[in-house]
Amino acid sequence: MFYLSHMIIGYNDGMKKKKLLIIGAGLSGLYSAVLLQDSYEVTVVEARERTGGRIMGMDGHDIGPSWVWPHQKNILQLIKTLGLELFPQYTEGHALYDAPDGVQRFAPSTSTSYRIKGGIGQLVNALEKRLNKPVNLSEKALSLTETNEMVVLKTTAKTYEADRVISTLPPRLTVDNIEYFPALPEALHTQFQNIPTWMGYSVKCVIEYPEAFWREEGLSGFAVSHVGPLGEIHDACTEDKAALFGFVHSYAKFENLEEAVIEQLIRLHGRNAAKASKIYFVDWKKETYTSTALDAMPLQEHPSYGFDATHFEGKVIFSGTESAFREGGYLEGAITSAMGLASNLL
Repeated sequence: MFYLSHMIIGYNDGMKKKKLLIIGAGLSGLYSAVLLQDSYEVTVVEARERTGGRIMGMDGHDIGPSWVWPHQKNILQLIKTLGLELFPQYTEGHALYDAPDGVQRFAPSTSTSYRIKGGIGQLVNALEKRLNKPVNLSEKALSLTETNEMVVLKTTAKTYEADRVISTLPPRLTVDNIEYFPALPEALHTQFQNIPTWMGYSVKCVIEYPEAFWREEGLSGFAVSHVGPLGEIHDACTEDKAALFGFVHSYAKFENLEEAVIEQLIRLHGRNAAKASKIYFVDWKKETYTSTALDAMPLQEHPSYGFDATHFEGKVIFSGTESAFREGGYLEGAITSAMGLASNLL
């Protein structure tokens, strides 16, 4: 397996590098670019005005994924190689069950998870600094055309020609947003439409407070609710800010959602919860470069991810966290898919 600490020597050293286009500057796309740029002339195009994809921060708070776990060896090694620091998720104290007949305390069985100091966006920033050239932002991929031995990518800004293309978009976006000439096989098109986008249905809320009053009450910040609007709540404190975060129930009403969240937290924690400094919401269903209409329905369980797929006789490769056979959907899956891709292309 490849890590940044290894020197990667490509088969075309001393020769003109082949051109490689990567669609998507999320974690998988960026790590793939870093691993392959010594052996290929790599260009990364991204539809958003920012890098990171589903990794997103607001005022130092993780508004996308937050955690890594001890068994996820690849991303842990990458975090170490990049010189980033981890801290354990706060779990000390009791949890709360927000039930229709009242709030109950319980002692949860928790597993250790970790967050990155400064936010998960530090991972994106560190990888981006290692790129040979900057990501081309605000360029939505429109079409891929096979011509002679090359692939032509047309974006909203320009047209590229490359020997190979890697699409790291979620599978549903890959078929919804990009036209292929010749077209994708019908079986592959159907397969991609049936692969849910991880986080595609999620609505995440971060509530910032002047102080972490729940810790003083002997609470971990963890709560489960069948009343809502937040179905699951966790401590989200950073080094310099006190905060809770929660996932909004799929059935929650979005009218006056902010007020409803505060009412729920007052029900759980008392009047201290009324003193929120700021509230942040991101509805990933409305992120057009993450989700499609098919992702609006919540998942009942973690999808069974993992696939190997190419087009244009292998010149277009589909990769990303949903393609990972292990830890698919997680940050680890994004890293694992990039490592496997680099192993095959080198």
